[in-house]
Order: sequence, then structure tokens, then C-alpha cells
Amino acid sequence: MKKLFLVSLALITMTAAQAQLKVIPTLKKGMEKVYETKASMTLPGQPTINMISDTKYTVSDATADGYIIDVVTTSFSSDAAKDNITGQIMAAAQEMAKGVHILIATDKNGKPVKIANYDELSKQLNERGKQMIIKLYELMPEVKSALPEEALKEQLLESVAEEPLFKSMTGTNSPLLLFGKTIMTGAQEEIVNEQGLNMKRMYFVNGKDVTTNATLSMSKEQIKKLILAQMEKMMPEQADAIKAQIDQLMESGMLKLDAKETTTFKLQDDFWPKAWNTEATNESVGQKNVTKTTTTLK
Repeated sequence: MKKLFLVSLALITMTAAQAQLKVIPTLKKGMEKVYETKASMTLPGQPTINMISDTKYTVSDATADGYIIDVVTTSFSSDAAKDNITGQIMAAAQEMAKGVHILIATDKNGKPVKIANYDELSKQLNERGKQMIIKLYELMPEVKSALPEEALKEQLLESVAEEPLFKSMTGTNSPLLLFGKTIMTGAQEEIVNEQGLNMKRMYFVNGKDVTTNATLSMSKEQIKKLILAQMEKMMPEQADAIKAQIDQLMESGMLKLDAKETTTFKLQDDFWPKAWNTEATNESVGQKNVTKTTTTLK
């Protein structure tokens, strides 16, 4: 029996050791990849919002130290209703980035390291943010009383600040997520997503299929600090009242915060994904939303 157990353990160890993948993509100056993304978001008490976009990835430069990948969203459409504030704000954030070239610098293995043109980019996005706010207020005048201009501008521009934008461009909705990594089944990493949430991500490898599971990894104190920071930003007049009651509110479950995300990539021989699917669930202040995304290489 002991011998059988040791043999089984050796087989398990051998299988785990084989279930790893070194993702070094083919990158050559001038090569292009175009991906179509279809996403749906379900919000409590509202119709599902559907969005479709095309994003082009072009290797615009290659050096001994790494590459520059030019990323541009060439088209975006949404069926968010005119009176759906959340949907319209999301659509505005996407419209801000449409047609804007974001240059992602990588190391020699293709791992993204930074946004190479952020200084120039931030000026474009700031100007577009102002235009999007004007458009939103024209479309939904009632938004102005719920979200004053400065608060709305901050919310829009936060999503395209350098760190969250880089995370967004290289996260689970990007073909660049796995580039330059050696991935093993069971491997874990701590990440901070573009919403500023601490997550723990685990990898599973099956040939050239890679699945990632990410779950919220935050203490009660970290969640409390995050909630209060958001309240002070968006609803400063109510922040003190919330702060005085926050422990009771958290115990009651009214301020529950949770996040889960599962993504499966199907990689080609050149390690660019042929397709991937993501399902993300976020719960905040008793409101749960589910986003499902399917992206395919055109």
C-alpha cells in the first residue's frame, strides 16, 4: 500500500511538472492581429447591456531589448438605453479610447512593461473626457445632479490613468496577459485589477489552453479603507455619516464587496490567442453585476 501511494505521488508530481507553458509570442515588426470582442453586462433590475468592439494590435517596432505593440480600438458600439446611467458612462469611457493609439512596450520575451506614450496619450484622453461629459449631460440632464461635473470627470479619467489603463490593456480582456510568462498549473499571483481591488489569480494549463481564476483577496480593513475613499470622492457630504457607521454597515452585509473572474485562453502555435472567454462577477453594496466576454481573432 505504501509503495502504491509513493508511485501515485510520483505520477501526480510528474503530471504537475509537465502542465506548464512558457509563453513567448511571435513578434515581428509590421505584424498585425485584429480581435473582435462581444461583451454583455447584467446589472440588477436593468436590461442586459451588449457591447461589440474591434481592437487592432500592431508590432510597430522591434529592438534587441523588446518590442512596441500599437493597440487601437477601431470600432465600438453599445445598446445601452438612453436612461441607463451606468451603461452610458461605460460607453463613454470606451468611446474616449476609440481611435487612440496606445503603445505598449515589452521586454524581449514579449512581457508588457509600460505604456510608452502615456504623456501624449493623457492629453488626448483628458480632452476626450471633457467632450464625453458634455455628451452625457446632453443625453441625460438628470445625471448632472447625481454626478457633478468634477466627480464624473474624475471617474472617467480614473479609468484611463496610467496604472489602471496599463492593467486594463494587459489584463484578462487582453491577448497580452500571458505574454512573457512561464505558467504552471497551480501557480498563483497577487494582482490589483483596474478597479483597484486586490485579487489572487491561479493558473491551470492544459496543452495550449490556459485558464485563470481570480478571486478577491482583501482584509476587512482594506475593504473599509477602499469604501471610505470612494465615498469621500463621490459623495463627500455623506462620507462622515458613513464613516461613523461603517463597522455596523459592514457587519450587516450592506457594504459587502466581492469579485470573481474566470478566463480561458486558447493559444495558437505563435502563442497569440485564437480566442478567449471571461466571466466576471462583482458585488458591491448589495448590487451584483455579471459581465461575460468572448474575444476571437478575426
